[in-house]
Amino acid sequence: MSSDQSPRDLPKPKQRRISRACDYCHRRSIRCRPAEDGSGCQNCRDFAQTCTYHRKPRRRGVPARGSAGPAANRHAVEGVPDAESSRSPSQGGDLRIIPEIQHPGPNANPSPQSSVAAAWRAPYIVSQATVVDLVELYFEMVYPIFPFFHQPSFTRKISRAEYNTNQPLFATTMAVCALVGGRVRDGSVMNPRWDVRALQRETLPDTFYAEARRQLLEFSVESSDFNILRAHAIVAIAAIQNGKVRDMHYHLGIYHTLMAMDGLHDESNWPSGIGIIEREERRRMFWSIYTLDIFTSVVWSGVIRSREQQANVAYPAEVDDQYISDGGIARPGLSPSGLSPPIARLVLTAQSDCWLSGWNFITDLYRVLEHALARFRERRRSFMSEIIDDQSTVTGTSVRDKVLRMYLNLPDCFKNTPKMTFNQKQDLFGFQAANITASLQLLRITLFAAGGASIAERCDIAADVVDAFNSIPVQYCLTISKPLLHHLGGIGAILGSVFEEPLSEAEYSRVRSVMLAMARLLENLETIHRSSSASDKLRSQVARIDEYMSAQRQQSRPPPEEAPVSTTVQQVVPVDGARGSAHAYEQPPVNSEMAGDWSFQVPPDVLGDLTWNFDFGSVWT
Repeated sequence: MSSDQSPRDLPKPKQRRISRACDYCHRRSIRCRPAEDGSGCQNCRDFAQTCTYHRKPRRRGVPARGSAGPAANRHAVEGVPDAESSRSPSQGGDLRIIPEIQHPGPNANPSPQSSVAAAWRAPYIVSQATVVDLVELYFEMVYPIFPFFHQPSFTRKISRAEYNTNQPLFATTMAVCALVGGRVRDGSVMNPRWDVRALQRETLPDTFYAEARRQLLEFSVESSDFNILRAHAIVAIAAIQNGKVRDMHYHLGIYHTLMAMDGLHDESNWPSGIGIIEREERRRMFWSIYTLDIFTSVVWSGVIRSREQQANVAYPAEVDDQYISDGGIARPGLSPSGLSPPIARLVLTAQSDCWLSGWNFITDLYRVLEHALARFRERRRSFMSEIIDDQSTVTGTSVRDKVLRMYLNLPDCFKNTPKMTFNQKQDLFGFQAANITASLQLLRITLFAAGGASIAERCDIAADVVDAFNSIPVQYCLTISKPLLHHLGGIGAILGSVFEEPLSEAEYSRVRSVMLAMARLLENLETIHRSSSASDKLRSQVARIDEYMSAQRQQSRPPPEEAPVSTTVQQVVPVDGARGSAHAYEQPPVNSEMAGDWSFQVPPDVLGDLTWNFDFGSVWT
């Protein structure tokens, strides 16, 4: 070597091409790339697979004439076209030999198409088997409430690991894993066929959540891929599961921004090239996030960012996924998809042979709830009240009556929630019945809270709601998980408002019984987690108020020498003894004059940290 020749000028050693693909690459029909250190296959390293060569190698080259047996076997196994089928009509008897695909060397200039296809590879987060399990759990636990995907086509993409080369799909997949992983962590897996402990060891909900958010940060606002919209929506729901309210608002805000930029609240602005499957997925996502927007505005007293009157998006077709393909919908007669949302339910009634009919009814309830919030929610009067005077005679009572009639007209499969069978087709109806019950009670709570109901009316509605939730099998409550707890928080907010007013002993008796009933309901939800934080806190609050009330009763009681001998007062049952009883008080005879005049108001220091945020996250983790 001459002294003036630098190492950079020396020819680089030629990289040897793998002449035989490993078993993993052969099964997936992908190029087998050597690892950088020369040991094993890079694909097997990327996907955490054992690099093996158990497949029996076949002889290469053109087989000898007359030996059609081995050649036929090679064609069947390796997928190489048969020589006879490779003849061109213009070539007569000549054979068209298919050359071996030549892989470019390290110094070759790739074509623009190949460089785009190889520009992005997903980082390794978890094994393919775990992703498949979490997606399967998504369709068991989350899909009945948030059906963002067409099940056959999405599971096919996941089974083929297409998310490894498609960044928007990868972000969506990580969002799904984050949401389902959070449910697994929080004890929502009810199906006995799953090994929950193994799932909890294999799933990484915080890692999935962080990765989904990191991937979404890499997309600009100009990105219009449908999976980006879908990923923001799913991450927002995962944020609720994780108790991250600020993250929820952030991702919902990005979702609504992207929707507004492209005018996607109107179907006429959707991309013209989308197929029937994506059209149905977009409709499901639009109305899913609409209901979530109304729900969050109720639970967290936020503003409503979606208005159903301004939307021109049809309801999803009331047809099971197996009947939907890009070639058409096999049973369009049961679908309101050709109708605009405001009239869809006026023309068609809920059907009992597809669970999506019940799902669409839930959307109806939230559309009523949106208008109830706008019309009946207490708000400051402004100069607009004098400019635009609403002369409507609609009242909260009339709305409740109409909604009740809508509910009574439902098929029985959407009014009664059977026990979970762990058969997806049957349980889909059970999920709708449970969600309809919860949504109907949320609407009733909102209307009563905004209507200035009396203490007795608020206690009655709270008791009715607790009874309604108790009628739902606990498996559905635990599977729906955190969103259901926020429904219960709405009940607690009504009860909390009662303590702002003076209470008679009879009124407190009623409030107390509802609080203990709610504690028993929370106890049922805590059983699987071997925890009693929320229910115990509620019972301790009742005990503190009992002590205060007893002291007030002693001060209000007449001196012993002036009190009639036959006078008795109500005795408060100890809180621990009230767990198994539906009656919080025994009701012996009470001096009517004393009971009618005596009242008390609970001071704020006795209420202490009484909150209605039943968040078990810190306990479950």
